[in-house]
Amino acid sequence: MEEVYEKLHKLENELDNLSLFKDLKEAYEEVNNNKELVSKIEKYNITKDNSLRLEIYNYEEIKKYKKLENEVNLLILKINNKLKRINNERSCIHESN
Repeated sequence: MEEVYEKLHKLENELDNLSLFKDLKEAYEEVNNNKELVSKIEKYNITKDNSLRLEIYNYEEIKKYKKLENEVNLLILKINNKLKRINNERSCIHESN
């Protein structure tokens, strides 16, 4: 089991070093540094005004962040699918014994 934890720790470090995650963090900072955008997001969270939502999605910072966020979510799905296959393979091995 120790080997699994070591490999997970290594995977975590590798993911942290992926440019995708660095770019996502940078995009998040860009959104937060745009005070006008942050103000609109805060207002939208209160009002749920659809026209304000559309206005927010027209900001380049949001477009960039959402694109990167989608890429991260796809990566997470791939990892989860791989882990599921690994777990299924192991359960099949254990069931046959």
